[in-house]
Amino acid sequence: MTRILAVLLILASGLCSAEPLRIAVAANFKPTLTQLHTQFAAVDSTPLSVSSASTGVLATQVQYGAPFDLFLAADKNTPLRLAQQYNTAAFCYARGRLALLGGPLAALADVTKSLAIANPVTAPYGAAAQQVLERAQFQPAITRKLIRGANVAQAYQFWHSRSVDLALVPLAMAPADAALVPASWHTPIDQYALILKPSATLDRYLNWFRSDNVRALIREAGYEPCH
Repeated sequence: MTRILAVLLILASGLCSAEPLRIAVAANFKPTLTQLHTQFAAVDSTPLSVSSASTGVLATQVQYGAPFDLFLAADKNTPLRLAQQYNTAAFCYARGRLALLGGPLAALADVTKSLAIANPVTAPYGAAAQQVLERAQFQPAITRKLIRGANVAQAYQFWHSRSVDLALVPLAMAPADAALVPASWHTPIDQYALILKPSATLDRYLNWFRSDNVRALIREAGYEPCH
């Protein structure tokens, strides 16, 4: 009996010490990934460790040696640049869309309406939002109160807490009555994943992540397929 208990303890110890798969995810995709991971947990016992911030902040962390296995960015250029730098692979997993919270698209021309966007320097959705605001029909509001959040989650929070009247955020984070921004108003928001530390565990995760079921769930969350 003592010997059996010892074996069980050794096995349990091995399970508890399993290395987690470390995933860096852009703030816009974190809510969707959290929902997806509830399904992953039902088919795979691999522990997952998720870190979230803007794409630019996470890219800096990667370059300073953060121990991520996979980086789910919110743009195309950052992962492709890092893939060349680290001699690894990147692939498209979704195309994002912008939505306006708090009013119709015409409200973007109203100088009295304050607006929140993500930081255009570090957040791809913020850069897309800045392109929208630079359109000629919205120039009358160029002097409006504009708040730049560290990422899209913070921009959404500014609007949700009523600190601002409007917010440009990912469609995936917006309620059903939000105004969809035409895709032609900004550069396509192709979201790429960067493989940082290839392993059998990561291969298993990616096989699941690329499955038809997961791709369907990503579409249902408000993203379009890669073009």
